Amino acid sequence: MDQGNKSDLLNLPSGEFDLLRSKISPRSSLECIYNDASLSIRDAGKYQYSLIVKKVSDDNDSPLGDDDEEFSDDTRSVLSVSSKKKEEEWIFPFSENLKFLKTWTKRGDVAFVWKNLNGDEPGEKVQFVISHDVQQKDIERFLEAIYYCYYETKYQRPSLSASKEAMKEIELICNTPMGEDLSDKNRNELDSENEEFQDASDSVSNKNRKKAGQPKRAPSPPVTAPNGKQTLLLSADLYLFDPMAENFLKQESKIKVSIIDVGSYSYWLSIEGKENRLGTDISPNNNATFKTTDKSFVFNYTFENITLSYKLQFDDVQDFKEFRAKWTESVWMSLNKEDWNKVPPIEKEYINDPAESLTNQLNEILHIDDKNDRHRESAIETDSSSEDDEDEENSRTISSSSSFGESNRSVLSGKKSQNGNQSLTVSSKNNRSYVIRDNKIGVFKTDDDLEYVTTIKNVSNLKGDSFTPLTPMMYMEDSSMILSDTLNRNKLYKMDLNRGLIVEEWTTGDKDIVQYGPTKKFDQLTAEQTMVGVSQTGIFKIDPRISKENKIVTDQSKEYKTKFNFSSIGTTENGYIAVGSEKGDIKLYDRLGIRAKTAIPSLGESIKHICTSADGRWLLATCDNMLMLMDLTVKAGKNQGSVAFLKSFPAAENAKTYILKISPEHASYMMTYMKKPILFSKAYFNTGVGKMEDSILTSTGPFAITWSIKNILNGSERPYTVKRYDSNVVEDNFEFGSNKKVIVALKNNVSLAKIKSFKKPSKDILIPKETINEFYQ
Repeated sequence: MDQGNKSDLLNLPSGEFDLLRSKISPRSSLECIYNDASLSIRDAGKYQYSLIVKKVSDDNDSPLGDDDEEFSDDTRSVLSVSSKKKEEEWIFPFSENLKFLKTWTKRGDVAFVWKNLNGDEPGEKVQFVISHDVQQKDIERFLEAIYYCYYETKYQRPSLSASKEAMKEIELICNTPMGEDLSDKNRNELDSENEEFQDASDSVSNKNRKKAGQPKRAPSPPVTAPNGKQTLLLSADLYLFDPMAENFLKQESKIKVSIIDVGSYSYWLSIEGKENRLGTDISPNNNATFKTTDKSFVFNYTFENITLSYKLQFDDVQDFKEFRAKWTESVWMSLNKEDWNKVPPIEKEYINDPAESLTNQLNEILHIDDKNDRHRESAIETDSSSEDDEDEENSRTISSSSSFGESNRSVLSGKKSQNGNQSLTVSSKNNRSYVIRDNKIGVFKTDDDLEYVTTIKNVSNLKGDSFTPLTPMMYMEDSSMILSDTLNRNKLYKMDLNRGLIVEEWTTGDKDIVQYGPTKKFDQLTAEQTMVGVSQTGIFKIDPRISKENKIVTDQSKEYKTKFNFSSIGTTENGYIAVGSEKGDIKLYDRLGIRAKTAIPSLGESIKHICTSADGRWLLATCDNMLMLMDLTVKAGKNQGSVAFLKSFPAAENAKTYILKISPEHASYMMTYMKKPILFSKAYFNTGVGKMEDSILTSTGPFAITWSIKNILNGSERPYTVKRYDSNVVEDNFEFGSNKKVIVALKNNVSLAKIKSFKKPSKDILIPKETINEFYQ
């Protein structure tokens, strides 16, 4: 760690600071010192560090007056019973005697606890409860720094010299509730001759490795459910997914399962038995899946960077349905912050329907427009059977550090792009792909292999000001590209790709552009100059030929008085328009300037991106941890056979929606490997003029993922395949006109992969062999 000037090295900006007293204290066991405080690590000299707690300033706080002179005795102990003084900065010199520990409050909030070595009462501790506003990655980074402080203060040597075993033991001590009691055994091992735990063969982590195949992993605190109103209490059997054997092992029978309303539209899942007790906030991050066939509920549970997959199996089908309904209701209310009772009955039915097993929807789906579906499936079968026999594992990768003009020397010195690749655009006519990296655009040729062509450097506006381009869109027969800029959200820029220069700038007046796209799906193949876009409150057409500075076509635009928070837009081959919002609802139009033909209610999750099939039957919406595949065919009534862009659904019908998720079992591998939740990139259909959309592509972390629409319709339990890379996938898309090749922009590389190289997910595909041990540590 840095041994320079004394300074705060890392900071957690927000949390609650409390004093914890022992049970024998006559005073209250918990006293809040600061409602809003920050916690930082300060460099206090060579191999010396301090924890610093500061009160976050509040404009409403009044300064201390003369009445506070009674607290001027600095000899009184910090935060002790005998001292009422509440300074604005508290300093705790770091050492192993501090007994620093990561833990959880009863509400499930992450907290750090350590001894108040300056306290007057025996057993006094302090607690810093981290605010929900602080991101998990920042907490993990702070905790990692604590491990290094622990090592350096104990051994008075740089942490760079620490062995992997040494750091794992320190991590165990700081993350184990009985960490203070580990000194008799593990701390002796820490003090062995080599001082770096090389011989710690009997350590707790090594013992746990020997237990592979017995995933009886203790669940995380809190051991007590938070206070609130119990809205549901049922009984179920509890299973835990064994990541080595790849199956569920029974943990306990007849365990109590409850859902608790803790207020402010927050809900808690509590599972309590004789041997197992766990609890978690109810949110989309649970990655919940319901399986009607065996009346089970499977969900992910993250504990100390390990993501486990648990299953609740209900004996009674009525209990299963009751739990599913209450879970769906709780998730919806937590996302929308609205009362479920105010939702219209038809919308409730739609919100609950995607939770059904796809198998239950099969008969209804396959018997509608049966002739068309048989033709569609026949086309898919024919196409897949004609695949060639090329080597399925080959994929050509180009190092973008050199391709973007970054020399090996700059890469080694750490001066390469901090952001890496940021977006990918695939052209339609000239086999080119464009990758944005800072203010440069890399150009790659995608024929049989991937070949670097050139780099467009220093993207600048007409004034010569450099900027990082965003949301690239191919334009005018792929001879140009439309770009946007974070700092000028009401502007679009036209780049001439032959010259590599911005040649035109267009404004949209006072409307900030949230997202934009072609007026018709394949307009980039033509000389069409117009495009469509959305602001938070409106939908509009842009025509650069308008003589005014504002290029919005007034009579082909729709502005809403209500702020819908529009977030995404997609169009079909005929120019039908789909618009998604941050709230999660979707509006469908047959043309601009009029009211929506169809409004699809929100399932609660924000829509990040929309892609439509050319014919308007399918709509694909990307949310954070799920995709929604919607069949927009009207199934009944006088408009039967039409699509919802043209005719609305009858009152008793809504879009048939397939929820596409990574199964909790597979997600447990992926999230443990990534150390973060599932977060999908923009999802796309394979596309091409006259081509049938039969595949879906997206990514999360280092995983590229493709779904087969045929397998989704057939009710396949795992309708996706996966390809794992060595670094994170920024964005991926199909080669235009093909469902066999995929262009993948990684953080520092670009790859051309064959769909045949994607595999059915398993532990061997999803996670490196050495990482599987993390489940048993």
